[in-house]
Amino acid sequence: ESDQIAASVHAGVRLSRAGGVVAVGDIAGAVRGSASLLAADALRDTGMAGVSFVEFFAIGAGAAERAQHAIELVRDNHHRFTGRHRLGIQPHATNTVSLAAYAHALAAAHDLGLPAMTHLAESPEERRFVAEAQGPQRKLLEDLGLWTDDIAEEFGRGRSPIEHLAATLAESRIAAVHVNQCSDVDLELLVQNQTPVVYCPRASAYFGAEHHFGPHRYRDMLAAGLTVAVGTDSIVNLPAGTDRISPLDEIRFLHARDGTDPMTLLEMATLHAARALGIDDRAVRIAPEAAPLGLVAVPAPPGDFSRPADAIARSDSAPRIVLE
Repeated sequence: ESDQIAASVHAGVRLSRAGGVVAVGDIAGAVRGSASLLAADALRDTGMAGVSFVEFFAIGAGAAERAQHAIELVRDNHHRFTGRHRLGIQPHATNTVSLAAYAHALAAAHDLGLPAMTHLAESPEERRFVAEAQGPQRKLLEDLGLWTDDIAEEFGRGRSPIEHLAATLAESRIAAVHVNQCSDVDLELLVQNQTPVVYCPRASAYFGAEHHFGPHRYRDMLAAGLTVAVGTDSIVNLPAGTDRISPLDEIRFLHARDGTDPMTLLEMATLHAARALGIDDRAVRIAPEAAPLGLVAVPAPPGDFSRPADAIARSDSAPRIVLE
């Protein structure tokens, strides 16, 4: 099992480097439902910079123990991950982690000075469970013998996932991945709490998020002053035969679909991405006193472009890491 996880991580790093990635925020998934460092150790061994977010599930019977296991795992091992590669903590999502477990984990992350991340407002199944305490998530919990009366008290109150997590967002800095569902009230809560958002455009399109929730509001979020990074999610939702995992391909997708300004998109893939991961701005800038993690070259297509960002957005060329 550990060999399979290591092989998967190494393959992901190889595809990411082919996509011009010099630092990654990786969700180091739970193994058999339990928080694990197997993926984090494998990523550290590759030399790739970034953050391994130790993921955990904690809802219903045994939730406190599962959250405590994840916290202790991070607390006891974070000193092994320093410099270019750090640990973070990742309560999985609003429909799989209790609010108490969120609070406990984020307090620990704050005490340890580590970044935190969660999936938020991603799917219609999450929306239904949070608002109604019904759907496939409830059935799964019942089938596993994890359903408790405490869950019924916390969920099913008609709230959106963002409204459900609002107090947690107000108390702690945690990056929110996806945010496909975002009403005006939700957007106001995100802005009030300056919650960084990681939008995965091709994943959202693959799973039909626009059909369920309407167009993603990343441009409204940016206009409201939020940090909005682009993420790649996983190779599962990329076209067959894909030979790279690249934020550049995500921003090219957005430029072709939405006509978004290339400079804005490039900032989402670099500066905003670093901020969402808790990485210093100097790591993604080329400027006096900066300390960039790497340098990526992108062949420009034929044509007259007033800015390099325009050439990057309109190219389909593979990027190449020239310094790491």
